[in-house]
Amino acid sequence: MSVGYEVSMPLAAETYDLSTRHPKTGETKYYQVKTAIERPDRNAIVVQAKNGKGEIYPKSDVDYIIGVHGENVYVFENREIKEYWATPKNIGEKWILLRSTKEVF
Repeated sequence: MSVGYEVSMPLAAETYDLSTRHPKTGETKYYQVKTAIERPDRNAIVVQAKNGKGEIYPKSDVDYIIGVHGENVYVFENREIKEYWATPKNIGEKWILLRSTKEVF
């Protein structure tokens, strides 16, 4: 929103949690929000990107996955897989840090 995008949440049940609309092009993108967990056995942060039925989110329904890990919020493209992970060393290359929730609240 801080760069001009419109952000909205669906009122009825949808596959996505949020949508954005580009301020100039009008292009709309859809996002699914998930909690990220730490996996010490992999030394990784993991996002399980499955719906309530255990199925992947198809690109036709969700363009991006948002992973919330503690105070950090990451976004990455939906690659139609059930699990996304990043290590502390490569997280900045694989996922985009939006901003700390500490800064927001």
